[in-house]
Amino acid sequence: MGWVLVRIGFLSSHAVGELNRLTYWVGLPALLVQRIASAAPDFERVSGMLLVLLLATGVTLVVATVGASLWKLPGRSLVTFVQGAYRGNIAFVGLPVIVYAFAGTPDSAAYESAALVAFVPMVILHNLVAVTLMQLPGKQPLLRTVQRVSVGIATNPILIGTLLGVALALSPLSLPAAADRTLAAVGQMALPLALIGIGAGLYATRIRGRVAWAVAASALRTGLTPLAGLLIGTMVGLGNEELRLVLIFLACPTASAAYVLVQQMDGDGPLMASTIVISHLFALPVILLVLALTA
Repeated sequence: MGWVLVRIGFLSSHAVGELNRLTYWVGLPALLVQRIASAAPDFERVSGMLLVLLLATGVTLVVATVGASLWKLPGRSLVTFVQGAYRGNIAFVGLPVIVYAFAGTPDSAAYESAALVAFVPMVILHNLVAVTLMQLPGKQPLLRTVQRVSVGIATNPILIGTLLGVALALSPLSLPAAADRTLAAVGQMALPLALIGIGAGLYATRIRGRVAWAVAASALRTGLTPLAGLLIGTMVGLGNEELRLVLIFLACPTASAAYVLVQQMDGDGPLMASTIVISHLFALPVILLVLALTA
């Protein structure tokens, strides 16, 4: 729908940008506060899922780095390739899919809450590793990079919303009815807007540059990463529902925000743009398969 609305001129690129800002700074934080505060997270469950998320992401990082080195990618393309391979769009794709996938199921609130808490460390990790990778070619001052990472984490609305939700869940306090209903309504708005924004963004993004590199990065992102998560999750004994949550996150396409960072830090913009588009095409059947196999 997002792609079509932009294609027919109903939404402009400026309007899409504003909708994405509204979703990121208002809608998703409201969703996190309300959902987590209404169901205390099971931190034992969170720790198991987080372990699998971290290990599977680490596997992709290592394989992508080794593969890009053997392929003899130039420095700026190598770090862009690795970022495209491991950095998933877990906020704008993962969260809506998880919320809708678990709607109406037994203990859906508890599973959603656990997933929301587990995903925040992944957001921080994704950003830290991404900025560190882009720093490696040596074109950005180290102090500026450290400042950018620190400010970005401290002002991240996703992180702030999660911390507020966890604090409310662990405290004897509860949200007043008016606040709970307001946050729930705003949070529900964020889910369809996030997905529409993804589709709209794909219309403006074109496949260009070394397509073979982009296909390889997309395959690692949407193929190797969830496969590693499935194997590791089975080994550590995750339940069916926990495994579904983890695999949805791991099967997400490359984050659109990665393109902005690559541009800011002199990376390979065409490679990242192509990876984002191709990974979204790959991710759809993979996520459908995950939902089918874990139903």
